Amino acid sequence: MLPFADTHVHLLPGRDDGPLTVDEALAMCRLLVAEGVRHAAALAHQNPSYPTNDAAALRTAVADLQPLLAARQIPLQLYPSGEIMLGPDFIDQWKAGRWLTLGDAGHALLVEMPHGQFLDLLPLADYFRPLGIRLVVAHAERYPELLFDPGLAQRWIAAGCLLQVSTSALAEPWDHTTEQALKDWAVGGFIHLLGSDGHGIDRRRPLFRQGYQQLVRWVGRAAAERIAVLWGGAILQGLPIHVPLPRPPRRTWFHRLFG
Repeated sequence: MLPFADTHVHLLPGRDDGPLTVDEALAMCRLLVAEGVRHAAALAHQNPSYPTNDAAALRTAVADLQPLLAARQIPLQLYPSGEIMLGPDFIDQWKAGRWLTLGDAGHALLVEMPHGQFLDLLPLADYFRPLGIRLVVAHAERYPELLFDPGLAQRWIAAGCLLQVSTSALAEPWDHTTEQALKDWAVGGFIHLLGSDGHGIDRRRPLFRQGYQQLVRWVGRAAAERIAVLWGGAILQGLPIHVPLPRPPRRTWFHRLFG
């Protein structure tokens, strides 16, 4: 079985809108293992709605959960991580040590947009690049400004950003237009990491394999494994990954819709 790496899953009980209890978190971990996942970014939201979720608190939550997996023989390695909402004080909070890097490896920050907003990441990417830190766009498929603008996505990637896509969006796209745009991303090399974005057992289950299989259908097994296994595992362990510049589709989403 391939050792999939889930780079986005809410596993820390009581820390955000993910699992409420330890038992639910453990059940999610069992489900991830059944999906073929062996490495997981165990994270929680870092935003104003969860003011106690600083880096130290999330590290402690993972340190408490990992031994429980070992005791129950659940073969899943957890990597402390935060899903950080962009905001005007982002750099100040970074300097204060509040943000937790992806995998606590010091090489990548998993960021999401403020609710209802879309911000240009280039200035922030330019700030962090000399520090050896990349920005990873969490659930990148949610932002139509990015998904349907391959030129913008290409500029962000050229600046060092990585695009993470949710496996549920690959497995069950919202509509045909989104499905075609995601296929264009996959074929063009815009997708770098996969995350289940799992939040619980009864809602937003941490499903991974079906999204991976869709990626296999679109780009072949070798490319899908590079994303779901090699690059995902490397980013969680703080190892360097070198992604080629993507190849934008020949026809834009506008032309596909209106000819």
